[in-house]
Amino acid sequence: MQSVELANFPHTQEHILELFHEFQDRNSDYSYISPASVRQIAEHLDLSMAEVYGVLSFYHMFSHRPRGKYVIRLCDSLSCRIVGSLDIYAYLTEELGLARNRVSEDGLFSLELVNCLGSCNTAPNMMINDQLVPNLTLDKVDSYIHSLQEEAAHEKK
Repeated sequence: MQSVELANFPHTQEHILELFHEFQDRNSDYSYISPASVRQIAEHLDLSMAEVYGVLSFYHMFSHRPRGKYVIRLCDSLSCRIVGSLDIYAYLTEELGLARNRVSEDGLFSLELVNCLGSCNTAPNMMINDQLVPNLTLDKVDSYIHSLQEEAAHEKK
């Protein structure tokens, strides 16, 4: 994990989201903001750790827990539920052995439910890291998962 040069950031609270991005991006192996990072941010912005955690927990794109290499965010909106997102959730939990907000045993995947991905016309939807995957079917999800597993296996070589 690389450190963040805090001197480049003003000591004002409106920069907290920028700091979250910086710290989370630097911790790319697990895509989260560690307790030590929360402490640094709190000290830099003259906030309590509780205040920083309060903001951190409000935004789904940030995490204070380690996540998998591939963060799957499954839309849980009514639009997505009506067209099968719950079936996709069941498939992902069974196929990957995942529980919500947990990391798979191989460290590759984590699964998060989010309220809306802003693409109701292409429901059901998920995001893998920052890429929207629309018009999901179980076959499409399976194909993506296996492709990512192969990609990760090639990176290890």
